[in-house]
Amino acid sequence: MKLLNFRAVLSLLSLLCLIGCGGGSSGSQSSQPVVNPPATRSFSMGFTPWLYEASVTAQDLTYTRLAAHGDIVKHHLLGGVPWQQALDQTPYHPNLEAEVQNRIARTSSSTDVFLAIDSLNSERSGLALDRGEFDNMPLQGEWATRSWSSPEVIDAYINYASNMIDRFQPRYFEYGTEISELILNDFSSYTEYLIFAETVYGRLKATYPDLNIMVSVALKTPGSSEMQLIEDNIAAVLEFSDVVGLSVYPYVFFSHGDRGNPENLPANWLTQANEFSAGKPIAISETGWIGESLEITDFNYSAESNESYQNNYLSMLLADANNLNASIVIWWATTDYDTLWVDTLAQDPIAKIWKDIGLYDENQLSRLALGTWDDWLAREVD
Repeated sequence: MKLLNFRAVLSLLSLLCLIGCGGGSSGSQSSQPVVNPPATRSFSMGFTPWLYEASVTAQDLTYTRLAAHGDIVKHHLLGGVPWQQALDQTPYHPNLEAEVQNRIARTSSSTDVFLAIDSLNSERSGLALDRGEFDNMPLQGEWATRSWSSPEVIDAYINYASNMIDRFQPRYFEYGTEISELILNDFSSYTEYLIFAETVYGRLKATYPDLNIMVSVALKTPGSSEMQLIEDNIAAVLEFSDVVGLSVYPYVFFSHGDRGNPENLPANWLTQANEFSAGKPIAISETGWIGESLEITDFNYSAESNESYQNNYLSMLLADANNLNASIVIWWATTDYDTLWVDTLAQDPIAKIWKDIGLYDENQLSRLALGTWDDWLAREVD
């Protein structure tokens, strides 16, 4: 299984949300944050509702933490698009409908919403798969041969996105998550994606002129051949984006030495975004750092980390994001999901990459980074 296939496992979130529609104690504190936060912050702060186990209790606690430790939540619909139903504007499968209703009902009314709907598949190499009784079902019939420039694809995606926007009422909407991966995986498809992007952006913007519509870039090591290829070609799609999202997990997707220690990050690990953002607002659309050491033998990967390293990364992240005048910072998971990984995800090696990035550990104890996060959260947004 290729490393870029990791998104496939994340689509299980929608199934877990069907379980129940409707803070831990302080851990050790071995060091202080690297950077003292300023009096204000430029960005909203939040998480996705990724669960630590498949239970109603986990849902309750996760959404409680979303409200207590953030002022925005990212609802990322990962499981494909109900293409035929969206095109025909007929009811979605009850499983999808239940997930949507559950997410909306559990989200605090005082929390802003960042909504993302994948138009790409989990490998970031082609069209998003089908959404029905299950997530990411194979495309059938004419959908199996349609591409992003097909009028039916464009109309169906816009219908689906518009319905979800009307229901979630987001401040931000992401239609092209990690679109930079398509540049690396299938450049000819990226060229065709631009047709989709121009039409989707134009029509949604006409209907929702105040909505921040965006795509995101998955950052790589600054100066690498991959990052250079992205920088050389990303401007074309950024024409159809109000905000430039950054997806960044340097402890695994960068190539510098001793990746578990954030002190080894290249100096421009985040500010490299200035090279391609063309002056547009920047958002950290998803990020995280492991709070303990990680080994994945399937990928010959290992990194030594701990809660102090995690806290150092978070301190650097928030300081750099503030200097970039970023509008959002999304940390993927509130809590380590060891139980989910063992019991539900069958110890999938790809899912293990993010298993220990929570600001709460698997025992529901807060990590040092939670204090740093909350200190920044207490600042007013300027």
